[in-house]
Amino acid sequence: MSDIELRQSVYDLLSSLRGLDTLKKLFWSELNYERENQTLSRRNWTEKAVEALAEDPILLASGGEDFRVIYARLNSNQLPLNLERLVVTQLLKDYPYALFIFSNANQEKWHFLNVKYDVKQDKRQVFRRIQVSPGEQLRTATESLSLLDLDNISSQSPLGIQERHDEAFDVEKVTKKFFEKYRLVFEKVEQLISQTLPNADQRRLFTQKLFNRLMFIVFIQKKGWLKFNEQTDYLETLWQDYRNDNSKSDKNFYRDRLTHLFFTGLNNPQQTDIIGINNGGFLRQLIGTVPYLNGGLFEQDEDDRNPKIIVPDQAIDVIFHELFSNFNFTVTESTPLDVEVAVDPEMLGKVFEELVTGRHESGSYYTPKPIVSFMCREALKGYLNSKLNSENKEAIELFVDEYNAINLKNPEAVLAALKQVKVCDPACGSGAYLLGMLHELLDLRQCLFATKGIDSKTVYQRKLEIIETNIYGVDIDPFAVNIARLRLWLSLAVEYEGNDPPPLPNLKFKIETGDSLIAPNPQGSGMVREEFIHRFREAKAKYLRAHLGSDKQSLEQEINEIKKQIALLTHGSASVIASDKEAISKGFDWVVEFAEVLAEGGFDIQVANPPYVRQELIKDLKPTLKQVFPGVYTGTSDLYCFFYARALQLLKTGGMLAFISSNKWFRAKYGEKLREHIADTCQVSSITDFGDLPVFATAATFPMIFISQKSSKINNSPIFTQVKSLEAPYPDVLAIVRESGQNLPKDAIKGANWLLTDASSANRLQKMAAAGIPLGEYVNGQIYRGVLTGFNQAFVIDGAKRAELIAKDAKSAEIIKPLAVGDDVRKWRINYQDKWLIFTRRGININDYPAIKKYLEQWKLDLIPKNSSKESRGRKPGSYQWYEIQDNVAYYAEFEKPKIVYPEIAKESRFAFDDKQIYPLKTCFIIPTEDYYLLSILNSSFVWVYLKQICSVLGDADQGGRLTQQKIYIEKIPIPPASESEKEPIIKLVQKCLDAKGVNCEEWEKEIDERVAALYGL
Repeated sequence: MSDIELRQSVYDLLSSLRGLDTLKKLFWSELNYERENQTLSRRNWTEKAVEALAEDPILLASGGEDFRVIYARLNSNQLPLNLERLVVTQLLKDYPYALFIFSNANQEKWHFLNVKYDVKQDKRQVFRRIQVSPGEQLRTATESLSLLDLDNISSQSPLGIQERHDEAFDVEKVTKKFFEKYRLVFEKVEQLISQTLPNADQRRLFTQKLFNRLMFIVFIQKKGWLKFNEQTDYLETLWQDYRNDNSKSDKNFYRDRLTHLFFTGLNNPQQTDIIGINNGGFLRQLIGTVPYLNGGLFEQDEDDRNPKIIVPDQAIDVIFHELFSNFNFTVTESTPLDVEVAVDPEMLGKVFEELVTGRHESGSYYTPKPIVSFMCREALKGYLNSKLNSENKEAIELFVDEYNAINLKNPEAVLAALKQVKVCDPACGSGAYLLGMLHELLDLRQCLFATKGIDSKTVYQRKLEIIETNIYGVDIDPFAVNIARLRLWLSLAVEYEGNDPPPLPNLKFKIETGDSLIAPNPQGSGMVREEFIHRFREAKAKYLRAHLGSDKQSLEQEINEIKKQIALLTHGSASVIASDKEAISKGFDWVVEFAEVLAEGGFDIQVANPPYVRQELIKDLKPTLKQVFPGVYTGTSDLYCFFYARALQLLKTGGMLAFISSNKWFRAKYGEKLREHIADTCQVSSITDFGDLPVFATAATFPMIFISQKSSKINNSPIFTQVKSLEAPYPDVLAIVRESGQNLPKDAIKGANWLLTDASSANRLQKMAAAGIPLGEYVNGQIYRGVLTGFNQAFVIDGAKRAELIAKDAKSAEIIKPLAVGDDVRKWRINYQDKWLIFTRRGININDYPAIKKYLEQWKLDLIPKNSSKESRGRKPGSYQWYEIQDNVAYYAEFEKPKIVYPEIAKESRFAFDDKQIYPLKTCFIIPTEDYYLLSILNSSFVWVYLKQICSVLGDADQGGRLTQQKIYIEKIPIPPASESEKEPIIKLVQKCLDAKGVNCEEWEKEIDERVAALYGL
């Protein structure tokens, strides 16, 4: 049977799956497994596991040596994941290699369940499901299950068959395919709309909004809440009814159906019965039965009211039948241990962050879920430890990391703390951390209920309470805020059991739009009277659950009036109150917008992946940032640095900060003030550095996770972890920390100079520093950078071109210099490559060198200084001539002296000696000296270890990572004093290394190291 024929057969069987006969045919006939059909005993099972099933499970089929296919019918009309886990846990004891198939009691809904053993600690079981039930799109299920054909599995060992099953249930493949298809369909729809919406930016925003609304409906229809002609496959049924309606010739699906659905059906409470939706009116004939869902997604915007914008039927057809019909959708967001092989609501966030134009330009990247989970848990552990003095640290770790509450002394106090926590993401994007914290808080509360019998509420009630009480978010991108709200609504909606869902909470005053950074420091604001805070808190709570338009409007007015009163008290003026658009330009005023939190001292947790925007791109913001953050501001700080400062302003004393950002501020000059500020105000809990590992697949940002507590007391040793690879146990970050983390000395995080190494190494570095004087002082500051031409293509030539220019004009030799770049510099020597530099320094008369002038003229348009940085062609703006090198190298005479040369970026110690008057390019630095003793110190293994701790590192310095050896780091190297008798044998060894041109010098270098160690007192 061909692959196409097999997939068609599997599809046909899945479409008609209503009982065991069809299931048997699928595995016995189509997928070629051996018939078994044996009942399995539930003897020795736990009581709850026994009660989960309607009858004994059935060993349906087998494959190869010892692989099993097992069917179990649940004693429930649904397919609860917790019941499936109970049953599988029992079955795995006897059948470790198996595919498990569950149905509900009436065999209408089915789960095909693969258990993939997580290679992380304790081999945790990851449950991955494919759902088959009425109304499901079966494309994903068909493709995945067709891969299980036993005849096409080469290895018939249990492990070989299990590996094929693991591959078939790989949700990442589905994710990748959805990304690719989404992008293609999105571009098609944009093109189809372009005739009536020519502006590219407006068209993209309109298309994004259309996709978001339709994808929301795709998810919600899985709950069966939207019906057309009593069919729950809502959008497809609606489309087919429209296609069959020939009552008018000028018809358009978007105009005639979707606008009524969006702006009347889903955006108005049915109680208002605006045009007869509940009385068999014509609207019901157009859109069927739909619930009032509330929220901002279906509020009409200006472009929605524009009749000139036409969405042609072809665009809808492409969305429905090239995207939606090709994938299974699930309204349940996956957790690290429960995954459905389908498109889940998290995909909204991933698509938005990874595919939507503008997010990467704004420095926004989607954080992988395991990292989100780790950061949320670490923050919660710190919060609970500071809040609950009666609980020991180990009990809280067991509770948060393993959902085990057995050792908690006062679970009621733990529950109270979880209910009170205030968590905020100041750069929330599409809501990854908001959803992450929602799930962590929910799981912890459910754990308390399951093990301690407290907090007896439904999952829906708990989620609603967490959304209303615990989590806050702000982002500068209004579209991102809408996605975040949307995901929270979906996460809540999935938990409601029933046919009449309550309206969703209004999140306008919880997840808000604005610039988190540029408003004034919230700590510097005046006090707000308790009566205003009480009124503000009550009005916000009412607004969250207000549904009628008039109620919402009056409450919104009341909230804005109270905000004006708060603004008067805190700023002396009510004019600071801003609309969403103004909040982007004026800044999000935290002390006003979240007054109910700031009045209590601030947030308990700030968790974020702040945008990574380089300092060159925020020039317009710098004056404001300097004014708002004077304590940490430097002109070269990247944007994320200021999010650290803002988060600390927003935290109450004892509050937790959990950020993932670039690691560059640890060692960079621009991070000095921030490091000092954090050292003064925080207890750093842990730093997990990924170096140049691709945590974010679409960007090299050198990420690290930073966890700290706002406290001036230093009680614990920080844990520093250098992540070596993204192989197992990654993505279990906690397992990596436990396996590789090093306890730093308590004083490692002190002032601006942080020693991110273990106690033994830190002692060695401190001993080295105490034994010598800084290199910068030793050489009187004479460390110089190489030449920056601004356009190497013109100024760097080879030997043949040099000879040609000299042949044309002998004077050319005067300004053509031998050249070395960073990669030419090796240990002890320069590996000269016959490269030359046309050194037309400032003030040169180019007419004295006609051959060189003529040669450079071919690049004149590229060499002319730009008038502004916005121009596409030319070199950096400046007061230099087109033929001159870009920077004024006033110290150029030092290049012609004997000197030590080293590269700006290196994977190993590379200090060379040059007496051949070689000019270095900007990728090198020089120290003009003939001091062989100094050269020996710089090339010693001890200095390389020292540099690995103080230099900015691109990657892992112990795994081939590159150090950026800029002057600010190199000048700190301690040079130990030595007598002439101590120097003499070292200098002789250096001479041998130089004479050997660095080849086979290991024995001499070893002896140099031994002598240098003695000088440092190591």
